[in-house]
This record gives sequence, C-alpha cells and structure tokens, in this order.
Amino acid sequence: MFWGFLILLLAGGVFGGSMLFDVQEDFLSKSFLEMGVGGAIGVGVGFVVFVYVAGLVYGMSSPTGRKVLMGLGIFFVLFGVCCIMYWDEVVFPMMPFLPSKWLGLPIAATGGLMCNLGSFKE
Repeated sequence: MFWGFLILLLAGGVFGGSMLFDVQEDFLSKSFLEMGVGGAIGVGVGFVVFVYVAGLVYGMSSPTGRKVLMGLGIFFVLFGVCCIMYWDEVVFPMMPFLPSKWLGLPIAATGGLMCNLGSFKE
C-alpha cells in the first residue's frame, strides 16, 4: 500500500508537471485517453496474473487438480517446443500475432512449472 501511494504520488506529479508545461488545444482529452488505456491495460494484466496464480494454487489443493496441472504442463511444454521447431511452417501462419519463435521458451518453462507443481504428493 505504501508503494502504491508513492507511485500514485509520482504519477500525479508527472501528470501535473506535464499539464503545466505542455498545453495544447486537445491535450487534456488525449491525456485522459492515454491514462484510461494505460489503466485498462494494467487492470487486464493484473487480472490475468491473478487468475493464473489462483488456478495454480487451486490446482495444487486436490489430487484431481494436480492431475489437471500435470496435463496442462505437458501440453504447454510440447506447445513451446513446437513453437520453436515448427515456427515457419505451422505456427506463424496459424497465429501471426505471436512476435517470435523464441516465445516458445517461456511457454515451455511455464509448462515445466505446471508439471512440477502437479507432481507433488500429499
């Protein structure tokens, strides 16, 4: 909470200073639009991270959840390896929004984490 307050204080100071030194006709509406888009992106990323971590914690809490985590982990490891190996032939034509074949490395690492968490016993 303390760091959040400091970040808000800093953001308010930067925004206020920017408004004092850069005044144009539609500056205020563009600034608020940028702030709204940035806030929406921040809330979206926070929501995705929260759901991901909550799913991992819930998956570790029961034997069935651990089996699901193991299955998802194997899928993501294979998907990450396929992203690297078959980028030009299969992956990029099907999913052109993926920026690079090296995105398969964190996907495979996430799958490894899921396999590791799914393999725990009670």
